Amino acid sequence: MNRSLDTLSSQFQPVAFELLARLTERVLAVMIVQTLRTLEEHSQNVAAGTSRTSNSKHVARRLRGVVLDGRPGDLDKCDAIDLCPYAVYLLHGPDKLQWNPADPAFRAIGEEAERLDLRWGGRWFDPVDPGHCELILTPYDRTLATGERLRLLPGVHA
Repeated sequence: MNRSLDTLSSQFQPVAFELLARLTERVLAVMIVQTLRTLEEHSQNVAAGTSRTSNSKHVARRLRGVVLDGRPGDLDKCDAIDLCPYAVYLLHGPDKLQWNPADPAFRAIGEEAERLDLRWGGRWFDPVDPGHCELILTPYDRTLATGERLRLLPGVHA
């Protein structure tokens, strides 16, 4: 399991650093659960029910067929990071299905991710992925993120 910030694309890495800095300013200790993922690791996540996509941004751009402006090495890098509040990680480890998406610490991750114009998995359905943050790369990603931001979050009532 890869947790290295060096595996993030040149477009995503500075945004991820900013996200981590903002969470630190909020005195929220987080664990980097995963950055780059192999196809085998991603297949295992799909089988375990912690992912429903065949095109994860945790997988290297080259394997997703993504060719964008950036540094030459970006084809072997990813555009997503999974974070977990450290206190939650101590209780449940990396098993995302045990995490409570309504936990206020996940809400803080989402607030800061969305302030940085990242797509946040805490707004997703089946499965909700409250520690997932990814770079918006395409107009389609932008459309998804815009629609997701209109949803009420777990534990929030109109």
